[in-house]
Amino acid sequence: MSFLYGERLSCGRLETGLDEPRTPPHALPGDRPVWPRDRAVDILHVKIEVQIDVDAKKVRGTVTHTVAPLNDGTRFVSFDAVDMVIGGVTVGKREAAFDYDGARLTVDLGEGRKRGQELQVAITYEAAPRIGMYFIGPDEGYPDKPRQVWTQCQDEDTRYWLPCFDHPSDKFTSDVVVTVPGSWFALSNGRLLQEKANRDGTRTFHWHQDRPHPAYLLTIAAGEFVRVEGAAERVPVDYYVEAKDAEAAARTFGNTPAMIALFEKLTGMPYPWAKYSQVVVRDFVFGGMENTSATTMTENILLDAKAKRDFDSDDLVSHEVAHQWFGDLLTCRDWAHGWLNEGFATYFEMLWDEHHHGIDRYRQGIIENTRLYLDERYRRPIVTNVFHDPIDIFDRHLYEKGSLVLHMLRAELGDDAFFRSIQRYVREHAEQSVITQDLVDAIAAETGRNLEWFFDQWVYKPGHPKLKVSWSWDDATGLASVSVKQTQDTSDGTPVFRFPVTIDFRKGRGKPQSFRVEVTRAEEQFVFPLPWKPDLCRFDPYGAVLKELEWEKSTGELRLQLRDDDSVIGRQWAAGELGKKGGAEAVAALETAVMGDKWWGVQAAAARALGEIRTTAARDALLRCLGVRQPRARRAVVAALGEFRGDEAVLEALRPFARRDASWFVEAEACRSIGKLRLPASFDVIAAQFDRPSFRQVVRVGCIDGLVELRDERGFDLLRRAARYGEPFQARPPAVGALARLGQFFPERKKPLGEEIAEFLLDPDFRVRIAAANALKTLGDASQVPALEKMAARELDGRGVRMARENALALRKGAATDDEVRKLREEFEKLREENTKLRDRLERLEARK
Repeated sequence: MSFLYGERLSCGRLETGLDEPRTPPHALPGDRPVWPRDRAVDILHVKIEVQIDVDAKKVRGTVTHTVAPLNDGTRFVSFDAVDMVIGGVTVGKREAAFDYDGARLTVDLGEGRKRGQELQVAITYEAAPRIGMYFIGPDEGYPDKPRQVWTQCQDEDTRYWLPCFDHPSDKFTSDVVVTVPGSWFALSNGRLLQEKANRDGTRTFHWHQDRPHPAYLLTIAAGEFVRVEGAAERVPVDYYVEAKDAEAAARTFGNTPAMIALFEKLTGMPYPWAKYSQVVVRDFVFGGMENTSATTMTENILLDAKAKRDFDSDDLVSHEVAHQWFGDLLTCRDWAHGWLNEGFATYFEMLWDEHHHGIDRYRQGIIENTRLYLDERYRRPIVTNVFHDPIDIFDRHLYEKGSLVLHMLRAELGDDAFFRSIQRYVREHAEQSVITQDLVDAIAAETGRNLEWFFDQWVYKPGHPKLKVSWSWDDATGLASVSVKQTQDTSDGTPVFRFPVTIDFRKGRGKPQSFRVEVTRAEEQFVFPLPWKPDLCRFDPYGAVLKELEWEKSTGELRLQLRDDDSVIGRQWAAGELGKKGGAEAVAALETAVMGDKWWGVQAAAARALGEIRTTAARDALLRCLGVRQPRARRAVVAALGEFRGDEAVLEALRPFARRDASWFVEAEACRSIGKLRLPASFDVIAAQFDRPSFRQVVRVGCIDGLVELRDERGFDLLRRAARYGEPFQARPPAVGALARLGQFFPERKKPLGEEIAEFLLDPDFRVRIAAANALKTLGDASQVPALEKMAARELDGRGVRMARENALALRKGAATDDEVRKLREEFEKLREENTKLRDRLERLEARK
């Protein structure tokens, strides 16, 4: 499952508004350990025979579970079934007694049942699901929306539309026989055995899945779709979309067959299912969901021709393809070990990037996933069973940190041993439920390496090393010394980390001399004999260790590293450090990197660094860099120019980019930056672009952010309009959040804004509800705590429950008062402006020498 769409668009805030300031800890009051569930029977097969009543928004039919008791004398079996009407239950075709409390259906199997005895438990039922199965159709706000019905069952939402054992620890084969309107197509798991037209004008599809999978991976996706066939060899590959999107589907999903081929090679396991389909539906509640053989995707994945120039959806596509092995073929036994699903899928995104784009793209993934993890609101162990709902732990630890653990594991073992270990893990546990120890044991069995210590610190404990590094050279002895100090707070269980690391030295453009050392203590000193005085020292040059790094270097060494480091990680770090130092030499080096580096990530980092310097020379350099051809780099240049508040020359330079560029994302950044300039003309420029359609509404989102930065009261009307139900849905959550962000600068509006935003807690779109919950915290309106608590009580989607609980708690504790936030921000901005003036004056003095 891909938790959010649009996370890696560097053009703005997350579209769901989940990027709020850090509020530790992860566990909230009332959260308790959640242990794996007991099972009375082994579920062997599930046959689902249902009819979809589109108008009534109901599903009705019969589900037959073939079960085998796990112990002699088993009398009762329970199924999860929420808010259903149970018509009857049979066991072996005989009516059976049952008890139903609205959430759990308990069936009497009868006396004398033996372990392993196969029984068929058939349940006739009807449900009007509030979650789990979604009925999509036109309404007053969106009259052109097509009718569709689709399921989304992870983590434990199958119970809302199907009586089942709704936990990942049991797997079964399945048949799905679903009847839908006659003009519709219905996709499900496995192979299509039959499609028939019925006399009443409906159509029935019979799908058979012959390999076991858990209940959360069952799927039905039905509507008026066209089929686009993918170019596959052994595995049938296809894409189902609305007719208008056929061309976009080919553009978006074209690399799918190559991904399957790569992952077969890396896992050593042929693609395990009968087909691979991807269906794009309206209003999907995640980015993508990896149902066995049939992934459901958000409509936001579809690329237009302009977006394709500097953006692709391969991260989401490859993530869900990888899940067909990690999550589907091998499934976490319980959600505490969910990183075995999500961390692996996220890491395989990086492996696709490495294969398809090269090593620089893979290393860019290290940088981006590290940033996303570090930006998480709290620190927790990757494996934890303390939560309210399972979705609470589907966060940056499960996904991004999980991927970085696998990256570090690859560095620890080396490529050959790492991939052999992964292949053994897949081979030995196919079709099984797994826990982290299964991976540890597979590594030990394959390589002889006992890595309990590795998993203990990186998976079972929170945090990461924060390092303060320095180096020096002794001419007399010919020795280079490197000091490494771990400075992370260990009071929350974060350990002092043990990790091997590479340190190397270089003189001129010669080959680096490399050393492998191991850090095991809070403070270490390493000494290296060298035949020459080095110009450059690098610590962990290829990013093998998850860390935060503080390292004071000279401008000269940083310029050398920015120019000559063969790792994009080192070059981007050097660019950031030069931005902190400033000065004429730093500006010149950064401009050269923006225009000349071979990797867009370094170009972008150098542009951001120039924006941090904020002097006249840095501004002039950025203006010259507007001609950079790489769109991602140009986007960063445009964003950096927003740091030059009040500069008319910058506004005139950005106007054309706001109106038109080859990249949607450059246009969005121009609108954002124009707002940051806070000039009298900024509002009109932003307003002129506000209603222009764009891919994923990124231009409107850029305008929304620009209005917040502008701090002009006229922005409230535009934000209110963008937040309204019926407006383009991608921009509604950012607009709701922006009302609070802008409201921070107008304290007199706090109470009415709080009341206005609280209305969105009842919005039909759960993303808007979550954005509203976060906005109330941003606004610091403690009077709305009861509204948040009511939201937490009524929400069914666990993400909404989590954010309502978290934000209500923060407001009760007074964690985000508008006065404190505003004063701190104003003081920070004053300091930055004073620092910029000092830097500018210093540069002019240096230029006169």
